[in-house]
Amino acid sequence: MIYKFLKSTTLKLLLLAFTVLITLIVSVFLFNSQIDRLKQQIDSFYFGNLIPIVKLQIITDNFQEIISCKKVKQNCEFKAEQEAIFQEWEYYFKSYKNHEERIVVDTINEEIINSFKENKLNLFMDIVKRIDFLIKYETQTAFKQRKVFLDDYEQMKNYLFYNVLLIILLAFTIIIYIILQVIKKDKQLTVLNKKYKIDSITDSMTNLYNRKYFDMIFDNMPFISNANNWKCAFIMVDIDYFKQYNDTYGHDMGDETLKKIANTLKDYFSKKYEFVFRLGGEEFGVVLFDTNENILENCLKTMNSRVLELQIEHKNSKILDIVSISMGAIIYEPNTYISANKLYKLADECLYKSKESGRNKYTIYNKGSE
Repeated sequence: MIYKFLKSTTLKLLLLAFTVLITLIVSVFLFNSQIDRLKQQIDSFYFGNLIPIVKLQIITDNFQEIISCKKVKQNCEFKAEQEAIFQEWEYYFKSYKNHEERIVVDTINEEIINSFKENKLNLFMDIVKRIDFLIKYETQTAFKQRKVFLDDYEQMKNYLFYNVLLIILLAFTIIIYIILQVIKKDKQLTVLNKKYKIDSITDSMTNLYNRKYFDMIFDNMPFISNANNWKCAFIMVDIDYFKQYNDTYGHDMGDETLKKIANTLKDYFSKKYEFVFRLGGEEFGVVLFDTNENILENCLKTMNSRVLELQIEHKNSKILDIVSISMGAIIYEPNTYISANKLYKLADECLYKSKESGRNKYTIYNKGSE
């Protein structure tokens, strides 16, 4: 039961659904993780470089206001500018710095505090130079960070692309595999259905069409003949003294003889619109569409000769020491509207005449002889 389920199409479809689900989950996870990383890069770039530059520029502008005022008059009121400077500088001063940066910033911090204590123009101008240096430094750092960001972005884009591509290819491979398995199963079912159909209309011993299929074809023979304006023929074949053959050689040899006769019939009547049937026991039937009297008689003569050429020994035959056949045949003329049952009866009567007149013969129905 478990093995059948493991081999079933249902499991394959479930596997497909599970794969698609996992693919979506992994894709979402990868996308979110990369988006978070991108956000961190942007935050670092924005808060670490852009804002400090803005803060330093505000500090510079306020120092310039103080310097302009000091150049005009010695005693200037710059309390508002000083508060703005300390407020912006506090933000910058507390932002993350590496060891080397921290040394520089600490030095400038002391100089800023000292400049306001000394309140001298030259100190303010020196501070502006130091702040300009920091602005240039932060600008260069921002460019470097931007390059790192762009490189990371390119790597991130490639990472996402190739990972998603890999997942899609994996899912696609599984889908193709399942489709091929379904197609394979469908082909197997088609073959089995075809085999079942063939088996249902085939005689298991001789591989000729069976009586069931004969009834279907033969019952429709008059309609097919009328519709196409064809002459059609029906031949009944019987192996002479076959009961005596079975009694003498046994049923296994009898079956082999049936197969040989069947193969001879099948090999000869192999054209389009020619059908050979095993009607039962040692009796066979042949239906020929689109034929005529000359073709039919030639077929009967040839079949008699071919069976004799098999040289199948038959010591208890009353006419020969080899197996022979007797045949009865009838031609159906289109639009004569003789029923299939009537045709069968007339062909059977012709077969009987062949047997009564010495066997190893054929008789063709002649309407004038009735």
